[in-house]
Amino acid sequence: MIATRAVHFAATAITVGSIVFDSFIAMPVLRHDTTAAASFRKRTRRVMWIGLVVAVVSGAIWLMLQAASMSGMPLHEALTVDVLSTVVNETQFGEVTTIRAGLAICLAACLAYDRGATTRWLGLAAAIGFAGSLAWTGHAGSTIGATGYLHLGADALHAVAAAVWIGGLVSLIILLATTEVRNDISPARDAVRRFSVLGIVSVSVLLLSGIVNAVILVGSLHGLIATEYGRLLMLKVAMFVPMLALAAINRYRLTPRLASTANRQSSIALDQLIRNSVIETIFGLVILVIVAVLGTLHPAVHLVALTAAW
Repeated sequence: MIATRAVHFAATAITVGSIVFDSFIAMPVLRHDTTAAASFRKRTRRVMWIGLVVAVVSGAIWLMLQAASMSGMPLHEALTVDVLSTVVNETQFGEVTTIRAGLAICLAACLAYDRGATTRWLGLAAAIGFAGSLAWTGHAGSTIGATGYLHLGADALHAVAAAVWIGGLVSLIILLATTEVRNDISPARDAVRRFSVLGIVSVSVLLLSGIVNAVILVGSLHGLIATEYGRLLMLKVAMFVPMLALAAINRYRLTPRLASTANRQSSIALDQLIRNSVIETIFGLVILVIVAVLGTLHPAVHLVALTAAW
């Protein structure tokens, strides 16, 4: 279950982040360079399709594993029409999975028939919905009352912001490694600057929504320290810090060097940007694995409350 969730989160993030990057960064930056745009688009389209296929397949496996968990049956016995239809039609997880399957189909259609602005914007909306709807598959989906609405909103924003940052890093790496971009450094400089702005927005949303989620799911300093959920959450934050540090280095140290008139210095800065972005992406994927584990644990606030009751 943990592996399936982790793969699904990663595939979703890469797909959604690549689409957002293409819409808000690659298209404006490469609009006057058709050769570079065609080369970049060919590579990222392949990444989007692979990510979407992996997300759909892992989502289907997740549904089957959830059916076995909910029914209390072994996996091979739970894979029947009756059990699966009950999970799909009579549980929140099944309903959300159906909606997300529809969003995936819409997204696939938009990728296949990318003929104009309307299709691109529809695909972007479907991608954001595909990432944000993950909130209803986790702890936020079971929080009740006004707190539940706040939790769902925060978790949806958290999922979208994480996808934009992590998936966007993958597209940034592809763009910076494109031969045509390496030959003309100005698009790379513009892309990195634009992505830095997008990163700042994503980080701000991640921090604010993460605080809301932590208050609801952890509730206290004791819950953060004394429970497995809390300790894993601290590990997640620990993985987040070097991502911020690398992003700061990219923005304030390496990006200005791309403006250097010395080709050698610009090339070195570009290679360092690619290396740092790869490391950032690895940290991001590790965080998604931790998130996959957290979703299988009881929230710290429940465990602390139970301990207090005893």
